[in-house]
Amino acid sequence: MKKLYQNTVFILALLFLIPALGRNDYPQAEELEIHLLSKKKWVGIWEYTVSDVPPEYTNGELHVTKSGREYQVELVLEYGKIPAQSVVLKSKTLYFEVDIDGMQIEITLNRVDDTVSGEVSSPDGVFFLEGERKE
Repeated sequence: MKKLYQNTVFILALLFLIPALGRNDYPQAEELEIHLLSKKKWVGIWEYTVSDVPPEYTNGELHVTKSGREYQVELVLEYGKIPAQSVVLKSKTLYFEVDIDGMQIEITLNRVDDTVSGEVSSPDGVFFLEGERKE
């Protein structure tokens, strides 16, 4: 009787395990990486484009880091890096200021998954910014 019980348990285990071994619906490495990146929310490198501005300011990167509860933002342009001041994050909106060529520039961004869009306010006017996560 004990042998019959052991054989039955063994057969049932095989019936459930063998089909599971052949399954191929586990997430691939690329899918896992995308999911992990989106969990980081704002932290990362963002490539952006600003319309209707001089060419040297049209494209760049935003480097967003977090130390404790504080976020730091660094604007990376062709000619160098500019640290941001007054960084404030509320939900999916990031606000910060940078000093470019002696002008105080205010940037407000909204994030939807791995894309950002918003406004760049300067003494020369308000410009549209859009971008996406690079890393």
